[in-house]
Amino acid sequence: MSPRQNEPDSKNLLLAIGLSLVVLLGFQFLWAGPQEAARKAAAAEQAKAAPAAPAAGQPGATAAGTAAPAAAGTPASAAPAIAAVRVPVEGPALAGSINTAGARIDQMSLTRYRETVQPDSRAVRFLYPQTQADGFYAFFGWKLPEGTTGQELPGPNTVWRVVSGTKLTPATPVVLGWSNGTGLAFTRTISIDANYLITVSDQVTNSGTVVAAIVPYGAIRRHTKTNEPPDPVNHQGALGQFGPETFEKFSYRQMENLDAPERFSSTGGWIGFTDRYWLAALIPDQADTMNSQIEDRKNATEEVFEASYGGGTVQLAPGTSLTKVQHLYVGSKQVDTLRRYGTELDLPRFDNAVDWGILALLTRPFYSLLAWLNGLIGDIGLAILTLTVLVKTVTFPLVYTSYKSFARLRDLAPKMQELKERFAADPQRQQKEMIQLYQSEKINPVAGCVPILLQMPIFFALYKVLSISLELRHQPFFGWIDDLSSRDPTTVFNLFGLLPFDPSAIPFIGPMLMIGAWPILYGVSYWLLMKMQPPATDQLQRQIFAMMPWIFVIVFAGFGAGLVIYYTWSNLLTIVQQYVIARRTGSSNPIDEFFARVFKKKAAAGS
Repeated sequence: MSPRQNEPDSKNLLLAIGLSLVVLLGFQFLWAGPQEAARKAAAAEQAKAAPAAPAAGQPGATAAGTAAPAAAGTPASAAPAIAAVRVPVEGPALAGSINTAGARIDQMSLTRYRETVQPDSRAVRFLYPQTQADGFYAFFGWKLPEGTTGQELPGPNTVWRVVSGTKLTPATPVVLGWSNGTGLAFTRTISIDANYLITVSDQVTNSGTVVAAIVPYGAIRRHTKTNEPPDPVNHQGALGQFGPETFEKFSYRQMENLDAPERFSSTGGWIGFTDRYWLAALIPDQADTMNSQIEDRKNATEEVFEASYGGGTVQLAPGTSLTKVQHLYVGSKQVDTLRRYGTELDLPRFDNAVDWGILALLTRPFYSLLAWLNGLIGDIGLAILTLTVLVKTVTFPLVYTSYKSFARLRDLAPKMQELKERFAADPQRQQKEMIQLYQSEKINPVAGCVPILLQMPIFFALYKVLSISLELRHQPFFGWIDDLSSRDPTTVFNLFGLLPFDPSAIPFIGPMLMIGAWPILYGVSYWLLMKMQPPATDQLQRQIFAMMPWIFVIVFAGFGAGLVIYYTWSNLLTIVQQYVIARRTGSSNPIDEFFARVFKKKAAAGS
């Protein structure tokens, strides 16, 4: 077969690759980018319109006015109609309010975290009232056993009375009361710790004449998928640990496609919703039965995602009472915090709320090492650089053979090209001559690839670690980077801030123009790294490889700065390793060749 017979296939392959890149980049920067910006703008407008939390010590009244507190146990039929009020919440880590309608925990901010890097930015708002379009709230209640009828029980819309407490703080719990008027009285004590745990303790008293069969339950409802932009790396949606072994998660799209609720039964566990960095989770009594379900409660007017559970049936005899304690976690997915609560509450695998990915056996220890280095050094950016050095050092013996093989293959490239041109019309003879060349030079071309493949799990595990680590959020790095979790804020299209205009504001193509300095540095490092490899003998492959560094510049422009810095630093360390190996084996390398050309030109100019 002649070389020209291969030309149409090569052209078709190149055309297919080019069209694929056009579609990929066009979708990302011409549609996904503007859509993401629109979502952020809409979320910001909704947040601005959100009602402020009531002032300290002033339970906020509904439009109907403020109701006076009443004693627990007052029969519902005998008590006057009351209006729902808001009880302020003020803690070191949480602030907001609780609505006495349903005792809903529906307005909560994470005071230790800000929405932006600006010091005066408001705290991250996580839970929102039911009345808002992006409602996101939790509540606890009681229900009758399935298939039975009987007494009225407190549910998501029951208006409780404030028995005591005007403000929920770690030092001052709030007590609510409600009675169904037919013998069952409920006293709910809500407390909060210094971090993210809200405890709901219900005392139920049966003053009637018959046994009451009741079931405790808890639910989290979300009227919108998330206020964050879509994240293809980190799970966003419902999740739960059902007993010590079963962990399940559902994206919002999966929930939308459910034909029926997904049900799970276990003893102990937890269930809730997660964003990239934040978690809202229901935690029942760990000795109790946990009948859980995840569903999309769509109707004609709205779509409501729900994660809920029901406990075991409780038989409450006349003249007796019981106490049931349940918890709600509303806070960050800081791994140490999750693990501490997991130990204190005997929760199974509470740190599974962090999306460790399919390589969890690697991502967990890598995260622990990064967290330890961060605590030791006191700077997460330097901890990333140090972690990369440690990984490169430990894996160097594994890749030494690979780098040495690449160095020798690079020296053989001219001979290989010569054989390819000499036997271009006879592929079988060409292949035979190539094999003989490898044998005479004692080179196994496959040996250089195997160590690289063995490194791939480590590469992807580190990528995952840097994607999930809350420690990167709003943390600066040297120079112009003020948030390692966000993209490089500079762009080459305004000369990295020297020109007084913002290319991202340009309609339609703005996101595509945000190519910062660090992505460009990554492209340069990747280009030099590829120069250290043996060149491809096929012309089409050489053209593709020549484009790859600059394609990756565009792709990496949307990555978090911490990830791009890690990749760039990793490339530089790899270049140093390959350079050292090339010098030790006497092989050529582009760095020495560059300086040789420079000094040769200087010598020629001097003569």
